[in-house]
Amino acid sequence: MKGQLLETLKIRDGINFYLPGAIVQKGKKVDFENLISCSHKIRLISICLLFSVAILSAQEIKTVLKAPEGWRTEIISFPLSFAPEIEFVGFEDIRFAPDWSNPKSDEFWTYHFVWYIDKNEEMTEESLANTIQYYYNGLMTIVMSGEEGSKKVLTDMDKTQSLFTKTKEGFSGKVSVFDGFFTKKKILLYVKVKEVLCKESSKQIIAFDISLKPFDNSIWKRFDQIEFIGECFK
Repeated sequence: MKGQLLETLKIRDGINFYLPGAIVQKGKKVDFENLISCSHKIRLISICLLFSVAILSAQEIKTVLKAPEGWRTEIISFPLSFAPEIEFVGFEDIRFAPDWSNPKSDEFWTYHFVWYIDKNEEMTEESLANTIQYYYNGLMTIVMSGEEGSKKVLTDMDKTQSLFTKTKEGFSGKVSVFDGFFTKKKILLYVKVKEVLCKESSKQIIAFDISLKPFDNSIWKRFDQIEFIGECFK
């Protein structure tokens, strides 16, 4: 079963990498459990990450996002294996800009994701900052551990720091995170967040726009091309 599943994983943009957690491939919900190492390249940077996998069910997860052609898709189910502190029920729907993995591109680290979850407490500046810190600290720990072949603990300097401010539209903030994927350095991400509580469906939608570029850069207009097609956002 595992061999058959691995054959379905497609190399997109020269990157054969999938985040830990569950993703959707041809309607299948997949859980990445035990990390093993393997070599592949992202441009001139090698990242050793491949996962042994088990199919949990044939249940389909319907995407809630529509993005322009070329934006890569990943869907990860909660709970996240790399951030168990985030106790949501639902899934994360992600869209990566076509050139998000290219350090020389304006689209480097530009991506959008939605947490489509069972209704939880409304986010505050503090809870959002804490949740994002759990998310990126866990993710980068997995990335770096996979590369080095042993459990890595992020240093205090490498740990994620975030600050969010409440706005009329939701939240805006900055996240200082260790880039374990590409540069192996701390980077500063600019983030906009919109949250909606859905009464009829008892769902909570938390949408993130993320980029290395400041908010006044034209790159932010590209997020306007991403449409939410699920319930309770319009």
